[in-house]
Amino acid sequence: MSWSTFLLAEACGFTGVVAVLFCGITQAHYTYNNLSVESRSRSKQLFEVLHFLAENFIFSYMGLALFTFQKHVFSPIFIIGAFVSIFLGRAAHIYPLSFFLNLGRRHKIGWNFQHMMMFSGLRGAMAFALAIRDTASYARQMMFTTTLLIVFFTVWVIGGGTTPMLSWLNIRSV
Repeated sequence: MSWSTFLLAEACGFTGVVAVLFCGITQAHYTYNNLSVESRSRSKQLFEVLHFLAENFIFSYMGLALFTFQKHVFSPIFIIGAFVSIFLGRAAHIYPLSFFLNLGRRHKIGWNFQHMMMFSGLRGAMAFALAIRDTASYARQMMFTTTLLIVFFTVWVIGGGTTPMLSWLNIRSV
């Protein structure tokens, strides 16, 4: 099912990776509920192992790409602009959406949790997969290099700063 989704998306000129993501989300909803208790347990264990292996693969691949890709194009203005755009994009989504969600909730999302959502976030494996697809032109090489730098920055600096940020915002980890 997911392979046919990938092929259909690619044939239409769309991104097959994103199509497989949404296909998996949809399939998980229907498939998981139709499994026996033992099958659920075993499939959960299997997918935890697959998750671990896939995460190691993608970050190893990114590390290799940093040193083996021959045509890195560094544009400080573009890199800074991308960082600012990501920061503003997160702020433009997290704070207004939290405000609207809090309108209908008894247990509100506190400012400290909103700030933590602003600080944390996805680390960029999907962006990396999209950027590495085509690096033929100068602009796409610059996009790939910028994406790679942003991913490494968010993994090392922001990921490494998660525990101090949780302490600073007085958020207890479970």
